Order: sequence, then structure tokens, then C-alpha cells
Amino acid sequence: MSTLWTIVPPEWVFGQPGRSPETEEIELGGARMVVTPLGRGQARVERLISPNPQDYLRPDWQPGSILPYPPSGTPGPRP
Repeated sequence: MSTLWTIVPPEWVFGQPGRSPETEEIELGGARMVVTPLGRGQARVERLISPNPQDYLRPDWQPGSILPYPPSGTPGPRP
């Protein structure tokens, strides 16, 4: 038997049995992102995938941000 010494919570390391978060990859304003649908017409950004560095400066696209879901597909203003 081994011991795992880490500062992260055990559920991050081992996960929760029987539960897997449903994520989806969407396109919004020319950028792709991985989101978790929350219901009530909202989704949480998990990961941004874009070759444009300006997309990473948008506070509304940062991981943890809440977006309308499903997206309208209309590009928003760029910083």
C-alpha cells in the first residue's frame, strides 16, 4: 500500500464514483470552449480553446464564468 501526499482535495484525485460532470465543447464568437451546462439556460466555462491571445483577456470567457446556454453564436465585443 502507498501513501499519496498532496494538497489537492481527494475528490480531484480520485473523482466521485458514479458521477462524471457532463461537459460539452461549444463555439462562441469564433472561439471554442469546454462548458458544463448548469440548467436554467446557463453554462460554466471550464476551458477556453483559441489561437487568438485576445480571447484569453476577456473576463466573460475565463474559466468559472457563467454564460448563456445554448450560446447565441453572435460574437461579442473584443477587448
